[in-house]
Amino acid sequence: MTFSAGGRRRPGDPPWRVLAGSELTGGHIGFGDARIPPHTAGPSLHRHSREDEAAYVVSGVMTYVVGDQTFEAGPETVVWLPRHIPHTFANRGDEEAWVFGITMPTEIHAMFREQMAYFAGLNGPPDQQYLDELLHRYGIARLGPPLSV
Repeated sequence: MTFSAGGRRRPGDPPWRVLAGSELTGGHIGFGDARIPPHTAGPSLHRHSREDEAAYVVSGVMTYVVGDQTFEAGPETVVWLPRHIPHTFANRGDEEAWVFGITMPTEIHAMFREQMAYFAGLNGPPDQQYLDELLHRYGIARLGPPLSV
């Protein structure tokens, strides 16, 4: 069984694209990618309690914080983001970064869908309390701000 992402990204597409998730893998593992523009902060420093993640940098350079380590990851670098360890990332560089990601298991993909629907219908600034509750429902705790860019 295979899955095709269906072509190139278009302007306005969400930054994280699920390529294959629970519908293909029974919820065990998910695959996705992100095109991150230059000088773009990622999520707030956070910790997952339910899933592990891995990121493979295809192009560009990303800055990661994993636990007490901060480092840059360039093309062909794999970054392991284990559950229970605080992490965040940002593209602090001058070129777009392309990152391929793996999540195990895939429950977080449902959170991504809920977030996208919320942001698509948003008029005005986001409600941080709602976003924190959404994260909490999926076992994610916000611990600090995003990396500065």
